[in-house]
Amino acid sequence: MDYSRRTALGLLGTGLTTGLAGCSSLVFGGPDQYIPLSLRNEHDVTHVLSFSIVSTPSDPNDSFDVESSDARYVEPGETREVSEAVRVGDTSPIPRTVLVMLETEAATRTRISVEIDETLRITVTETGNITVETRS
Repeated sequence: MDYSRRTALGLLGTGLTTGLAGCSSLVFGGPDQYIPLSLRNEHDVTHVLSFSIVSTPSDPNDSFDVESSDARYVEPGETREVSEAVRVGDTSPIPRTVLVMLETEAATRTRISVEIDETLRITVTETGNITVETRS
C-alpha cells in the first residue's frame, strides 16, 4: 500500500491529538497527601499558639509558599490535633520552615524535613519554651 506524505502527516496529527486528549486530568507524581500537626502545652498556663508552615525554597531568590497558618488556644496539659496541616507528596522528605509564636511574644523558627509517615509536633515546654520536632 502506498501512502502519501500528506496522509502520513494527517494520521500523525490525529494520533497526537487523540493521545494528548485528557492529559490535563492526569495527576503527575500522585495525589497530595497530608500529615497531621500536634500542638502540645506542657506549661501551667493557657497559650495561644500561632504557627505558619512554609515550604523552603531551594533558590534564595524564590518566595516561600505558606502551606498552613493558624492560631489555636491550648490549655495546660492539652494536646490539639490539626489533621491536614502539612502537605507532602511522593517526593518526601521536603524541607519546611515552621514559624511559631505565643501571645507572650516568645517565638521560634525551625527548619525541618518531614516524611510522609511522621507527625509534626509543636510543644510549649514546662518552662514556656517552644520545641518543634517530628514523631513517627
